[in-house]
Amino acid sequence: MNSEILTLSITAASLGFLHTLAGPDHYLPFFVLSKAKKWSNWKTVWITTLCGLGHVGSSIVIGAIGIAFGLSVAHLTVFEGYRGSVAAWLFIIFGLVYFSWGFVAWIKE
Repeated sequence: MNSEILTLSITAASLGFLHTLAGPDHYLPFFVLSKAKKWSNWKTVWITTLCGLGHVGSSIVIGAIGIAFGLSVAHLTVFEGYRGSVAAWLFIIFGLVYFSWGFVAWIKE
């Protein structure tokens, strides 16, 4: 494993750990369910781990969908380069047409 992947992995794990500690909504429901259902410590750890994996897995899926959408619209960058120029010219043409219409209406009065 190269150093960049190792650094990224340690950073992600550390941020995930801090994220969990900072939000009691991440662990408090499991404590409450464990007490209410009289689960053993191993069952609580097992269910909490499965739910954590589901939480992280769904985040990865949502991120992958975002990346896929980003890649699918990447070919629009050529259009995006011309969009500003096209919009500017359309505004200029609209202004000239509107000015001409107003000028003709003023002359007819």
